[in-house]
Amino acid sequence: MIVDTLNHLLENEAAFGDKLKRGLQFLRDTDFTGLAAGRHSVNEELFYFVNEYETKAAGECFWEAHRVNLDVHYILEGTERIGYSAIERLQVTEEYNAEKDAVFLSGELLSAVVAGPGDVVICYPQDGHMTGIEAGMKEAVRKIVLKIKL
Repeated sequence: MIVDTLNHLLENEAAFGDKLKRGLQFLRDTDFTGLAAGRHSVNEELFYFVNEYETKAAGECFWEAHRVNLDVHYILEGTERIGYSAIERLQVTEEYNAEKDAVFLSGELLSAVVAGPGDVVICYPQDGHMTGIEAGMKEAVRKIVLKIKL
């Protein structure tokens, strides 16, 4: 898992592979204002979701991980906590679904980061992650989840 601001990541983009660099540049260069919530296609290796929701208690959230796509969470509005755990520390509750590119997991929340506007959280296939956790109070969040095909 990588956590930083979009600007800092772009300043150090030479450290990333071409696909992740193109994904970060896409986030920088795209105006997401007014886009409807839901899935949007870019090309064969990139698509994204505009997600809008209210954060909630960790006990109401779920763990997930992916195999085919990197998850790049880019916060536009609001603040949320995003939980992290290596997948081998979690238990599978729903086997991998190739159509959703997701495996659902359970386990204790031991580590989380707080992400606000301009922050990016990159989740690799080995990163179990739990999103939408309130950071002190319930709050409306609007974010982009960019999917980069590995």
